[in-house]
Amino acid sequence: MNMPMAILFDFVDSDNADQAFSLLQELGYDPAMHNPTRLHIHVIGEDLTSALEICQAHGGTLVEQSTIQEELIASTAYGLDAITIPAHLVNEDLVDDEELLPDIGDMSSFSGGRE
Repeated sequence: MNMPMAILFDFVDSDNADQAFSLLQELGYDPAMHNPTRLHIHVIGEDLTSALEICQAHGGTLVEQSTIQEELIASTAYGLDAITIPAHLVNEDLVDDEELLPDIGDMSSFSGGRE
């Protein structure tokens, strides 16, 4: 299994960075721009060599690379850190006891015996 990598590139200008960004995106990578000339990619299942060649062909210079911890992959992929939970759902101690009890009139009943 290929090790998940994060790679960061600097480009000579924003046009080259945009071209590399577009091509990487077309090929299924998930590039992100930090500023007009800095781009980073998380290479998880894709080909690392192709990503490097694409960026270098567009004038990119490798600035940094690092491996990604596997537990961060799911969090990044599914955006788990971006899920918001309203405070009224978290603070259950603020709910009145009456709100938790069902209304007896709303319940239907049936007999447990044979008819």
